[in-house]
Amino acid sequence: MNQPLDILAFSPHPDDAEFGCGGSLLLAVERGLRVAIADLSLGESSSRGTPEGRERERQNAAKQLGLCDRFSIGLPDTLIGTDHTHRDPIITLIRVTRPRIVLIPYWEDRHPDHMAAGKLLQNACFFAGVQKVGTGNPYRPERTYYYSLHSPFRPSFVIDVSAVWVQKLKVVAAYQSQFQRTETGIETALSSPNFLRTLEARAIWFGAMIGALYGEAFYSPAPVAMDKFPGVNGERLAIGELPPYSLY
Repeated sequence: MNQPLDILAFSPHPDDAEFGCGGSLLLAVERGLRVAIADLSLGESSSRGTPEGRERERQNAAKQLGLCDRFSIGLPDTLIGTDHTHRDPIITLIRVTRPRIVLIPYWEDRHPDHMAAGKLLQNACFFAGVQKVGTGNPYRPERTYYYSLHSPFRPSFVIDVSAVWVQKLKVVAAYQSQFQRTETGIETALSSPNFLRTLEARAIWFGAMIGALYGEAFYSPAPVAMDKFPGVNGERLAIGELPPYSLY
């Protein structure tokens, strides 16, 4: 890859990035940015679906998102971050793709892989900029932002995804083996109809924080740089019309 990425979203399993920040990725692609997803594992230990089926689903989702690429790191599902060598292929990918912005899952989460991925990716982003670690030319992303999966947090900023909400749901639906109830297969929390209701409820909650219909939340460990006060001259940080209710 010769041209650097604008955004690289890391996903512990196929479907996590779509679930946590899919709407924001859709908006970024619409604006002409170079966006990719890197799956740490292929979800091969999932209670539902097969590796072959999940591969078709993640490629279908990538096409719907309009990604310029989708990478597979090849870490073992359910064992992410349990070996110090797991950091090496992540560092290599960051140095090869040179993303301006990296999106990673928030480190507090009910799923052990999600928690481990947050810490692993945080370390990899730092050490990718250290000359004597790994191979290739050192490079550290300009910004690292965390997205929410199961555990909510007080966001540093919220992106208004109202304009692409229906499209995001179609992308999530690409993972039929995980999110749709069938007559065969083990029932999981994800396959329950209540899960998609939870996804929408959370998006409504975050959206209300900024006066939008639907929002996706991000946490920044460092201050977000600006050259003027937000809201000067009446412009908004997010797109869309202001609904009549806001949490703040």
